[in-house]
Amino acid sequence: MRIRSRFTAALMTAGATIALAAPAYAQGAPAQSPASPTDPAGAQVDPQATEDGGEEIIVTGIRASLASALELKRETIGVVDAISAEDIGEFPDANIAESLQRITGVAISRGNGEGRGITVRGLGPEFNTVLLNNRLLSTEGGGRSFSFDILSSELITGAEVYKSSEARLQEGGIGSTVILRTARPTDRAGLHFAGNVAGRHDNTSDEITPFISGVISNSNEDRSFGILASFVYDKRISRLSNISTDGWIINQNIDTNGDGVADTRPVQADGTRAQGVALPRTLNFTSTLNNRERIGGTFAVDYVMSDTLRFELDALYTQQKTDSVTNQLGYYTDPARITTATVNENRTVTQFTVLPATATAGLASDNILATNPQNARTYQIGANLEWTPTEDLTLAFDGAHSNTRNDSDQLFYVVGTRQIGVSPTFVLNGPDGLPTMTNVLPTNDRSAPRLHCCSERGGRNRDTINQATFDLTWEQDGFLDKLQAGILFTNRKKETVVRESPEPLGCFYCGYLAVAPGSLFSDFNADVLGRDLTWLTYDRDALVRYYGSAEAVNQVGGTSQAAIDARNRFLAVYAGNNNSLDPIDRERGSGTVRENTYAAYVQATFQGDLGNSRWTAQAGARLVNTQVFATGYSVTLLDVIQNPADPTAAVPVYSPTIPVDAKNDYTYLLPTASFRLNVTDDLIFRLAGSRTLTRPTLGRLGLSQDFVFRPPNSNTVSGGNPFLRPFLSWNADAAVDYYLSRTSYASVAGFYKKLQNFIISGQQPEEYFGLTFIANRPYNAQEGEVYGAEFAIQSTFDFLPGFLSGFGASANYTLVESSIRFDPTLSNQTFNVEGLSDTANLVLFYEDETFQIRGAYNWRAPFLAATFGAQSQPSQVVAYDQIDASAAVRINENVSVYAEVLNLTDNRYRDYSRFEERLITESTQGRRITVGLRGSF
Repeated sequence: MRIRSRFTAALMTAGATIALAAPAYAQGAPAQSPASPTDPAGAQVDPQATEDGGEEIIVTGIRASLASALELKRETIGVVDAISAEDIGEFPDANIAESLQRITGVAISRGNGEGRGITVRGLGPEFNTVLLNNRLLSTEGGGRSFSFDILSSELITGAEVYKSSEARLQEGGIGSTVILRTARPTDRAGLHFAGNVAGRHDNTSDEITPFISGVISNSNEDRSFGILASFVYDKRISRLSNISTDGWIINQNIDTNGDGVADTRPVQADGTRAQGVALPRTLNFTSTLNNRERIGGTFAVDYVMSDTLRFELDALYTQQKTDSVTNQLGYYTDPARITTATVNENRTVTQFTVLPATATAGLASDNILATNPQNARTYQIGANLEWTPTEDLTLAFDGAHSNTRNDSDQLFYVVGTRQIGVSPTFVLNGPDGLPTMTNVLPTNDRSAPRLHCCSERGGRNRDTINQATFDLTWEQDGFLDKLQAGILFTNRKKETVVRESPEPLGCFYCGYLAVAPGSLFSDFNADVLGRDLTWLTYDRDALVRYYGSAEAVNQVGGTSQAAIDARNRFLAVYAGNNNSLDPIDRERGSGTVRENTYAAYVQATFQGDLGNSRWTAQAGARLVNTQVFATGYSVTLLDVIQNPADPTAAVPVYSPTIPVDAKNDYTYLLPTASFRLNVTDDLIFRLAGSRTLTRPTLGRLGLSQDFVFRPPNSNTVSGGNPFLRPFLSWNADAAVDYYLSRTSYASVAGFYKKLQNFIISGQQPEEYFGLTFIANRPYNAQEGEVYGAEFAIQSTFDFLPGFLSGFGASANYTLVESSIRFDPTLSNQTFNVEGLSDTANLVLFYEDETFQIRGAYNWRAPFLAATFGAQSQPSQVVAYDQIDASAAVRINENVSVYAEVLNLTDNRYRDYSRFEERLITESTQGRRITVGLRGSF
């Protein structure tokens, strides 16, 4: 009943807004409509008469983008949506992901306020294959999912989202296959240049940063030879803030009434203990300064060697460098020191008071300095040779090489002040609805800071892809319209090198064991979600020098020989590490995954008439073999040494590492079928069925395991599994499209996916030397179903008189459901279909020969982000909506001035754990305003 009512409501909304439409977010092919000199604004009249004596109307601007994208939708047999740039370098969003989210069924995830990954029909980034000019692009992370934030939209001219599969499409996308396209030099004859110069203001930093892009192409008159080059430089400075808890630790036994007895897990009649309560792991107030610089470019050559032979060369380079510095004030929860607490009906602690600290125990206010830099460099070079020996036969060979390097060494330093003489109080919902910690010492007191923990860690990620394809297309004029066949080989290698400060540098001072001089510190002032806060900051280099000083080292331990030996070992390692805490390569946790993929397909297209209607059908199959080779290092945990001065820290003792390797091999047949019935020129029905697969992320296939020590109750051990099988899905799609004009349409679609081999992270306790660890290892487990419906309407108001004909709009809504429902009251759920949520978009625009105005509203319903998120508990995201707007004024035929606003209402991001009151993070996203000048010559 619930899903029926939601479908009915969506259908009613769709019917009520039939006249709505979207600018650069159209999907499909035009229905020809009469053109006249009074056609809507944005259309230009060709002075040369057409064959019938009339005038040819050339549509430009937003309508040209709508028509181009709509044509693809109309002519494709299966279910596909697309977006198209108004012109080269004129996508309406700063990021391709932010443009893709306007497509029906597409939602995005954000990082630092920018679109990063896409979710299609509820299936997240790892389930969507993203190709650049039909080629797989390497990625900078540990997985396969494409990071859209590294690629500027200025380098892309169009994007296609295939929601139903075809045998010819590269496998890997259960959710969708996304094909990004760059401009071709022979698209237009002659010399052409398009440029964009702008300044961008971010309200979180009050900085104005530059944006510059350009595209130049030159082709001879017959467009048999052409060269194109593009470049982009994009800089953003933002200061994002958040309040967070790092998740919640559950089943805790604490004192609720101040009598000194922990009473939240009393012994029951059967001898077992009752359920405990949930506590925030920490309370953090964070301010992060991000200085992001994106540089990129493309190069392309087209050469038509003869009437039968065509050669294309493409190259892309993009580099994203981010200097990210975080200052954080944190309070780490120790359940053993809580004296009184209040608990709600969900067993969530809403308020607690902590015992006053002593010089050697108790709560500290942590002054944290951390960095999270990024230096991701990606390039791809590919060549395509197309030979047409006869009019009906085409042979194409394509080869490509792609490589990504991402190097980042991160800092994490903690200097704390013990809360001596006060009883700090945590309140979950303060005056502004966010957590507070009161009754604490001044947070910028420089007289008592103590060295605690520190580490410098990072990694080296390398991803290399070599790919070759051979395709054959045989076209006929009859019942058999087209026959396609081909083979593909892909070799991919993902290398991960873990780096960390050598032991015992990282935790020598854990427990706040050495007082630091006040001269090392200065005040850090921050506006954290409307709260004006001040705490301490420091220079990392000066702090590191003090770490290795005799004054600091001699405060640790005592006069025993063991203490002297520990200090001497620290000094020896510190000196041997160039008097620094610089990270070194670590075998534990490092590893390599190599993957060879062999695929072959055959696909046939048929056509015919059914009464007065025209039908087209397509059937095929793809055979895929995958070979996985994983190498890594095995290590045994020999001992865990508890730190008597700090119950939240422990020191591990490991055995020497031993190289290990493993192999895996699997083969699957993936059939596909699609059917399109053109009932009339304007009404089209579509049906599609397929079997698709998504391979496990490369990070999950690694062999090495790693331990994280965060007592109490936050120790984890994790590792990969090279024997994982791929996700599999049987899919069914149905759609009805009605084309109102060359730029307007209405559509209803339904989809069903039966998923198998879902990979989940097994969570189970393991004991190591008296400490409980949550073991987290992936394995194939359950099945599930995902189903839903999509509704889309798009219209330009060309039929209205005068200036009203310049208006247009679009609306779409996607309903997504699953057979497996997340229930927050159940603590034993190990599997859920993550990322499922309804989405909606509304776009309004107006354009004439001089002005162009556009507004876009995007909404995503609440969703489960991870079954095992922070502290191995569920992570859920609240509903998020965003309004973007843009306007442009044409100065002359070649130049226009424009302005754009992203996140107009400055909305925040919020996620939580099992219940909504269990906040994980609430953070700013930032409002960005761009003002610039575009030219095309």
